[in-house]
Amino acid sequence: MMERMRALWGERSPRERVMLGVMFALLAVVILWFGVAMPLDRAQRSARDTLLEATDRNAAVRAAVRQLKALPRGAEAGPAAPLDQLVGQGAGEAGLTLERAQAQGQDRMEIAIASIRPVALFSWLATLEAQGVRVDTMSARPAPTAGSLSVQAVLVRGTGQ
Repeated sequence: MMERMRALWGERSPRERVMLGVMFALLAVVILWFGVAMPLDRAQRSARDTLLEATDRNAAVRAAVRQLKALPRGAEAGPAAPLDQLVGQGAGEAGLTLERAQAQGQDRMEIAIASIRPVALFSWLATLEAQGVRVDTMSARPAPTAGSLSVQAVLVRGTGQ
C-alpha cells in the first residue's frame, strides 16, 4: 500500500505536489477545527452555563434556609384542626401534591413529595411553621426533574429544640 502511494506521489510534478500538500494541510486544519476545537468549545460553554444555573439554585436554597432559620420558634399553640387536615389543606393551597401523608399519632405526620422546587418547598414549610407545625426530620434528594427535589419529612405540631 505504501509502495503504491509513493509511486503515485513520484508521478506528480513538483507543482502538483505543492498544491496537494497545501490541500492536505488545509484539510487537516478544517478537520481539527470542526472535529475537535468547536465541540470542545461547545462542551465548555455548556458546562459553564450548567454551573451558573446550579450556583443560582444553590444561592436561592441558601437564602430560603436563612429565612427559615430567622423565623421565630414561639411557643404558640397549634390550631384546633387535626394535623393531617392542616398539612393536606396547606399543600393543596400551595399547589403541591403529597405522594404520601401518613399520620403517626395526634401531633406527628410523615409526608413524601415526589418532585418539588426548593423555593416552593421552603415557602410552604414556612407557612406551616407560622401555624405551629415544624419539621422534625427531613430528607431531600435531587428529583428526576431538573431543579426539583424529592422530599420525605416528619412534621410535628408544637415547638421543639
